[in-house]
Amino acid sequence: MDESVFNPQSKLKRTGPLYGPLALVLIFLVVVLAMSLFFRVSEIEVVNASDYTDSEIITASGIEKGVNLFFVDRFSAASMIFADLPYMDTVSIRRQLPNRIIIQAEGSAPAAYMMLDGEYWFLDRNGRALGVTTALKAETYPEIRSLQTITVIPGEDPVVEGENIERLKYAGDLLNALGGQGLIGKVSWIDLKDPANPSIYYDGRLTVYFGERENTPFKAALLEDALTKLAADDSGSLAYGGGSAWTFSPD
Repeated sequence: MDESVFNPQSKLKRTGPLYGPLALVLIFLVVVLAMSLFFRVSEIEVVNASDYTDSEIITASGIEKGVNLFFVDRFSAASMIFADLPYMDTVSIRRQLPNRIIIQAEGSAPAAYMMLDGEYWFLDRNGRALGVTTALKAETYPEIRSLQTITVIPGEDPVVEGENIERLKYAGDLLNALGGQGLIGKVSWIDLKDPANPSIYYDGRLTVYFGERENTPFKAALLEDALTKLAADDSGSLAYGGGSAWTFSPD
């Protein structure tokens, strides 16, 4: 039998693989076309826990109705919100099919202030600068002392160098720890002159020394307990002595 005789099945097997890549390309083009035609943003929802309005947040994001849902750059949009709205703490942006963008925004509350060139600057609990405020508003918060900055930009951490890097980090630790224990409301100032042993002035009568920068939330919890053992009119200093010990020295 002549094996060179034409066999339709064998030809199909030889040429079939050529259609695979072409079919995939066509499917991809159809999917892209469908996405561009049908998945367009028609609703922008803001879950807002900040001092900014929904409109301000949407405008800052740069996201507009009518754009393709899948082409929205969520990371760029979040960065733009942080850049334009310095009192923002956290931002998350997600897509919801078929046509919705959800922006979840949480504001950053002032936790302290610092003096810089005669101006009162609010800082949040992480030590990030929020902007200039008035003396009247600032004085209801603790003052951050002995922090030398190079420059301060709203919405960003103050630019510092040398020992001030450790001072700024410790300030954030203290603000978070004291706030977590409900003690921050009675703190007049936080002095970072000695970054290995910063002090706070509490309740108009106690200077409290925190020691090295470690286990700050634990120290704050112990401090709360130590304060309950003092009389309401005791004044002097409290110093962290390691372990679970706070030592009181009366005036």
